[in-house]
Amino acid sequence: MRQRYETIPRYVPHAVKGHALNQNESQYELPERIQDKIRSIDLTGLSRYPVEELIRLKQRYAEYAGVEANQLMVGSGSDELLAILCQALLDVDDVVVAPLPDFSMYGIYAHIARGNFVQPDEDGLSFQSLVQTIEENHPKLVLVSNPNNPTGKMWTLDELAMVAERVPYLVVDEAYIDFTMDDSFKPRLADHRNVIILRTLSKAFGLANLRIGFMIADPALIENIDRFRSPFNVSGLSAAVAAVVLEDVAYIRDAVAYHNEQREKLKPLLAPVGKILPSRANFLYVVTRDSEAWASRFLANGVHVRAFSDGIRVSAGTDEAYRLIQQTIEEVSSLENS
Repeated sequence: MRQRYETIPRYVPHAVKGHALNQNESQYELPERIQDKIRSIDLTGLSRYPVEELIRLKQRYAEYAGVEANQLMVGSGSDELLAILCQALLDVDDVVVAPLPDFSMYGIYAHIARGNFVQPDEDGLSFQSLVQTIEENHPKLVLVSNPNNPTGKMWTLDELAMVAERVPYLVVDEAYIDFTMDDSFKPRLADHRNVIILRTLSKAFGLANLRIGFMIADPALIENIDRFRSPFNVSGLSAAVAAVVLEDVAYIRDAVAYHNEQREKLKPLLAPVGKILPSRANFLYVVTRDSEAWASRFLANGVHVRAFSDGIRVSAGTDEAYRLIQQTIEEVSSLENS
């Protein structure tokens, strides 16, 4: 093993029973019309490497995203694309900066690529703090999720543009942008050719099991980064299913509307827990010092939420999950008032 490998955290997934509102997965079921089309996919080509399937997938997503196919790279989820980016862009000890908090995998992939990962010491989600961290550390790469995961904070397009002007490379991780497409940085890519956008089909599209992600960037940048991608890194079956879903224009519209509605339903339920931060994604962040206790209470009633040091993140879920959330809060209130 290489030196200091023990400092790289392990991500170990666990099976979840009950209502999984801890991973921001979609709670919107695929309509029967799409399931029927998926069942009709031709499986006779499973002995071949997936060339035609990946070409079709890129074409379909290019149409959806409003870009050219040569601006796209497909990955096994946006996680793989993050790993590829870090391998492609970073030399040993190059500095990588991200806000605090942000997606936990940023630091892991930076360390795997032998980079130095730095986050602000305090007030980690303010623009001023991010700029100060950049000026003090001179990073080669900045990683920013927008909307922010886990808090739901939105960075303005002007703020992101100013960051792009200060660094060699900026990655804008738009995993949740389908819920608020007007906030995408994509229209500004032509003016900032050092910016790379990441997208995924795991959230709004509800295809987390397929592991499909996309990189959007200047064609020349895509061509250079593509040298670090493994050939046929996405299965043809996953690509074929994803293409079928992308061809159904009404599906993503309905899925986004459902999650937006369910997110708004969730707000009054969680109000007794703490301060609810604004969100345009499919989750809410509730600030509370009692985060671990609340996560345990919800889990006892079969609802999984994600606990952080100063709050909990709760995915938009089903009405049945909300009934259990309300039951949990009422039980806590009853005990406190007894």
